[in-house]
Amino acid sequence: MKKILSTILFICLLSASLGYMILFEGKFDNFEDWWDQQTRGSSSFPFSPYKKYRKEASLLYFDEANSIEFLDRHLFWKGSGAIAKPELSHDYGLVNIIVISGGYGYSDQVEAVVRGSGGQEFILGPVSVSNGSISKVGVINSGTWTNEPLAYHGTDQHPFSGTAEIKFKSGQVIEKIPFLSGKKHGQHTRYNERGVPIFSKDYIHGKKSGTHIFWFSRPLDPDDYKTKSKEGYPSLWIEINEKAKEKFRKKYGTSESNDWVVSKYKLSGGAFGVKLLEHWLDNKKHGLFEGFDEYGNKTFKDEYKHGLRIKHRIFDKTK
Repeated sequence: MKKILSTILFICLLSASLGYMILFEGKFDNFEDWWDQQTRGSSSFPFSPYKKYRKEASLLYFDEANSIEFLDRHLFWKGSGAIAKPELSHDYGLVNIIVISGGYGYSDQVEAVVRGSGGQEFILGPVSVSNGSISKVGVINSGTWTNEPLAYHGTDQHPFSGTAEIKFKSGQVIEKIPFLSGKKHGQHTRYNERGVPIFSKDYIHGKKSGTHIFWFSRPLDPDDYKTKSKEGYPSLWIEINEKAKEKFRKKYGTSESNDWVVSKYKLSGGAFGVKLLEHWLDNKKHGLFEGFDEYGNKTFKDEYKHGLRIKHRIFDKTK
């Protein structure tokens, strides 16, 4: 039985190796390009663009949402006023063009084009004109329609998947902004120059969905720090930073050093007070919204349901 299993395993490995050599000419770069294409829209596959790419945010740009534009190619007069909208499938593929207003004064030399993100994928036509008014537009080649701007990186023709980063000169990350197929997707975080978190916001396919947390930057030592401390430091935050200076020396203040300080501080019982706690669903406030002062006292508590506030309470800390 073991021999049979070993033989089957050997045949499978041999077949996989031969397939790799044939499909990708034995080159890892070819395989990597193929894998990027297959996993471009996934946030879960290992080594997908979303998981592995880290790009400078200044190199990103946003292309506008899709729209339909009519171009009258007649030399002497040009029509105007035509308006059309797309009919889409459940997965946002362009199925048909619906003419809302045919406009006036159009010649028989009208072209219809799709502007915005990925507009080059679409080929529209022919355009039917009756008495100077556009009556019908065909679809020759379809594509995926987008109703919002999408992020692109450099000269890449596909919407960006990966994480855009903004950094201080020291190398400390200011912001990490995750994108999937050109839309914010994941946890958008911001830090100050010492690596202390300022906020964390959850997004799903470009929409606020999940928990949004805003923190105060002032460190909060554990209540029993002074009784446990044997080295005479005035605070746990100062103690850990002094140790970081010894550990990292010239690299103190870099992203690596700051990450170590913040992590060590939290593991030792330190914290950063929450300023504001929010909950969102599909870009609408949904759930608890709570505010706090620097000492952890609650200042207000609201409850929302699909964007509508259903409860509201203000806390008076003087009482």
